[in-house]
Amino acid sequence: MKKIIQTFPTVMLEAIIDNEEEINTKLCYEIKNLFNNKNTQKRALSQQWEDFVVSTDNHSTGYSNFTTDSNLIKNDKFLFFYEHINPLISDFFAQLDYYGEWHFVNSWAAVYPKGAWVPLHDHKIMEWSGVYYVSAPKDCGDIVFTDPKEYALAAEPPSTRWRGNYKQKFNPTNGKLILFPSYIKHETMPNLSEEDRIIISFNINTGKENYKFPNL
Repeated sequence: MKKIIQTFPTVMLEAIIDNEEEINTKLCYEIKNLFNNKNTQKRALSQQWEDFVVSTDNHSTGYSNFTTDSNLIKNDKFLFFYEHINPLISDFFAQLDYYGEWHFVNSWAAVYPKGAWVPLHDHKIMEWSGVYYVSAPKDCGDIVFTDPKEYALAAEPPSTRWRGNYKQKFNPTNGKLILFPSYIKHETMPNLSEEDRIIISFNINTGKENYKFPNL
């Protein structure tokens, strides 16, 4: 007997949340108010992401409230969203045989107008990370994950079967939630639609809530 065994899988969650239309309507309203606030610090996306350009402007390259002093987890207006996805995440962890405590560390919203994207990066100081699509029009740009075995596979011929999914793409749709290990590198493709792609991202750690997010 002989067989091919795929070992050491990378576990991720892809799900459409319940009542996504109602949830997204509320989120769109709160996110619009958040970014219309003249005091909200906004980090530029796309080619300006790594330069950490922060201002109160809605950057044409896309913008996020991911800054050192902003965390939607602490914003009561977004509490309904985290309470809504909490059971889904707990169920996912239970499928991994983890029944202990976990908590959201931080969270932020991001708006990607036409042409906007975010470069390859990871959240590896955390344990789990997630992205939720509040508004995802057609052709708004896939999220692309890089196989964490990329360096170990470098010596193998690219055409080798079971070499690994060097790139794994997910097509954004309204109400889709993706949860993944924070060490996995990921990027988004440019938004090719005429409408904004709007997301909420977050990080999760397991155990008791005793972790303070560092200034980045």
